Amino acid sequence: MSTELKRALYNISALADLGQEITAGGSNFQEKIQAVLYVITGTFLTNKGAILACNKDGQMHILAQRGFDQLDPGRAAEEIKALARNEPCLLPAAFGADAGVAIGAGILTPLWVRDEFAGMVLLGEKFTADPYTAEDFELLRIIAAQIAVALNNHSLFRDLSAQLDENRRLYEEMRRIYHDTLQAFAAAIDAKDAYTKHHSQRVAKYSVAIARELGWNDHDIEGIYVAGYLHDVGKLVISNDLLNKKKPFTPEEVDQIKTHSTLSHTIISKINFPWKDVGKMIRHHHERLDGSGYPDALTHEDLNDGVRILTLADAFDAMTSRRAYRDKMDIQDALSELKNCLDTQFDNRILLAFCRVLDKEIKGELPEPDILPHFDRDSDLSVIAALLEGIIRELSS
Repeated sequence: MSTELKRALYNISALADLGQEITAGGSNFQEKIQAVLYVITGTFLTNKGAILACNKDGQMHILAQRGFDQLDPGRAAEEIKALARNEPCLLPAAFGADAGVAIGAGILTPLWVRDEFAGMVLLGEKFTADPYTAEDFELLRIIAAQIAVALNNHSLFRDLSAQLDENRRLYEEMRRIYHDTLQAFAAAIDAKDAYTKHHSQRVAKYSVAIARELGWNDHDIEGIYVAGYLHDVGKLVISNDLLNKKKPFTPEEVDQIKTHSTLSHTIISKINFPWKDVGKMIRHHHERLDGSGYPDALTHEDLNDGVRILTLADAFDAMTSRRAYRDKMDIQDALSELKNCLDTQFDNRILLAFCRVLDKEIKGELPEPDILPHFDRDSDLSVIAALLEGIIRELSS
């Protein structure tokens, strides 16, 4: 085999090794570039080399280097940009004897991708003392093009990642402000009625727990969370005296209180929510499966799961909370009432999900319970758990 053929095969092998290093998986770009540098210095029989990148401010910085005692990447940056793109050039001839970027450097290749200056490859003199040949120059041109693309892609990815991080930070900040606003609305609603303090928050949490048990995605869960917080916002329009009345309501007063669901819908309909059906859930959370609810007397087929979840969560919290006109139910009686109203007011599948998640919370199977923390401390959890098991068994059969 001739020397030229051996050399050609060696160059092909070197390029294959280089391509493998550049395209290899893994997130540590610095280690990847260091490996690339070792392939290059081995290919060109030199124990000195460096790969440098140019940042957005035009400053050069070292990505990987070996063998150089002194390396000044900024000393001749402008001169390097003026050289032929991706064309190797001998040092110090490129700049003159006093303008080298490293002691012992023998050849420099500027790295360009289209009109973007990406950096440079710097190699020392060969330890064999042989000069760089035309074949070396041709191979270095190919290598330079590969490295330039890799540096440019990394820079683009880094910029994109930084932009994504900033967008994520802004989104989380907007989301935090949004939820703070929701909680402020809920606090204003609850302040109207001393007997329903934190009602909106509990309904939101109960709804989230049920939706998560049903396998909803995070986006839709957030939507029902918002609906839970805002479902009673229409009560802001109803007088405090009526909401806090301790005597039984007259038929006219009942009709007035019932308007809160349509008032709530009117208020929130001005908001362009990023979640589907928030308006429907708020408007229809007092509908019943048998069509006897309000405001639109809808029945089974017209009520989506979000409405059914919010209806049950709202009713359960209403039953287990003290109101101006009645005392609260204990948990067992409220669960029994939910079961008694299946198919007329509440959906079997929604009640089953509610019972399952509450059972898991009592057994300590969930890291962050949403329902249990709102129970009275003297609640008999063993009795509640036994009742839940019976309901779950019956609804699962």
